Amino acid sequence: MNTIPSIILIISVLQSSPSIASAFAAKKKTGGAKKVRGRRGNTSSTSKGFGQPPPTFDEIVAGLKDRLPRDASSGDCPCSSGKTYGECCQPYHLGRKSPQSPREVLQSRYSAFAYRLPAYIIDTTHKECRDWREDRIEWLNDLDKAGMFDSYDFIKLEPGPTEAGSTDDEGYIEFKVQLMAKSDTIEGKGTVISERSRFLFDGDPPCWRYAGGDVRSDVSGLNDVV
Repeated sequence: MNTIPSIILIISVLQSSPSIASAFAAKKKTGGAKKVRGRRGNTSSTSKGFGQPPPTFDEIVAGLKDRLPRDASSGDCPCSSGKTYGECCQPYHLGRKSPQSPREVLQSRYSAFAYRLPAYIIDTTHKECRDWREDRIEWLNDLDKAGMFDSYDFIKLEPGPTEAGSTDDEGYIEFKVQLMAKSDTIEGKGTVISERSRFLFDGDPPCWRYAGGDVRSDVSGLNDVV
């Protein structure tokens, strides 16, 4: 059995696969912004024009592609709850509700991966998780580039019962996820991933968030090849 990136946290391919990480690093621009020295020796950057501010987190999110079908609200929710997306996970993704149980975090995060909504993955990741980052924009861009499993279809979520933790603010769920590769060139075209996830309740707003997990699969290297 091989440890692979967490399907719920996305312990990303960038971290778990040196070859992919190296390839990604090679794509980054090596040159910094060109500096122009003024008459009095002041320097300014020409990379953003005349003082144009960088895009905000929400502006970047608005420009990202997703996998939401046109009739998403009335269609079956990806999390296998048996409800429609509109009455199940969509309210969480739209910010109308926050997860009030570990199971709600699990289901809504699974649906966020299925529909390619990286901002929700960031919002529901606890600071104790090893993938949590202070720089949300950098985190968002990395998820968009290599962390949303674009080479796979999400087939089914099979959650187990919620297990109590050491306090009332900690819980665990063991579950399975069925994925199907979109290309015959990917090893493990149809695969099942198992994980035992840890969830914590706190924060602002107070809600349950994903704090880590132990992931197992029979696939040797679930590398996303967009």
